[in-house]
Amino acid sequence: MILALVLAGCTAAPRATATPADTRVTRTTGAIIGLARDHDTGDPIALAEIRLAGKTVHHVRTTTNDTGHYLLERLPPGTYTLLAEFAGQPLEVHDIAVKANDLTHVDLVFTLGRPDPIRVSYGDPKKSQIDRYRPPHLGEGTAIIEGTVNDLQTHERVIGAVVTVVSYGPAGTQTEMTVSDDDGRYKFENVTPGTYAVSAYYSVSGRGQIEVRRSDIAVAGKEAVIVPLWIEMIR
Repeated sequence: MILALVLAGCTAAPRATATPADTRVTRTTGAIIGLARDHDTGDPIALAEIRLAGKTVHHVRTTTNDTGHYLLERLPPGTYTLLAEFAGQPLEVHDIAVKANDLTHVDLVFTLGRPDPIRVSYGDPKKSQIDRYRPPHLGEGTAIIEGTVNDLQTHERVIGAVVTVVSYGPAGTQTEMTVSDDDGRYKFENVTPGTYAVSAYYSVSGRGQIEVRRSDIAVAGKEAVIVPLWIEMIR
């Protein structure tokens, strides 16, 4: 079974470790950080086993914490394969490029109850697809819109982008705004079901604002919709 890697979003959440941010990467090393979740419910997955394969690393492994986060730090620059497993389901992410002095975000999506192996590429074009899950706590008249803001060229997360959701309905135009967090994630909770446009813009010094927009996104009650946003930072 092949499942696209989902760059799922969430509100600002505890880091994968209490290690200060400035110790996770150095001028000569990078890090891989991410969030493991269940595809159908969006729930974080704790205690997933994660290890790294590559020419420059040996015996690098960790487990996700109680909030589903993980961190692999002090990695020499290079291309890696991440191997994860939970409840008997193996998940592989290939072609992960790690650069010095940089965090690489790799989120993991398991399919609990369907333990077929999952094998994806970090650069898979399916990364831009909208995905959906059904949180068990949502009521019929409530929905969630979430996702990440990413650089189209480098795949790096964009911190501090202004994200807006707009709904056009019988009650008129409704607009909500937020800012992508330190992991490039955003989340709108308690959204009214309907059709939305989601956009993000980011100010780049000397070049004004860069904006991306995704329209006609249908959001049903009791549903969470993941909308990845990709900004072309280099033009």
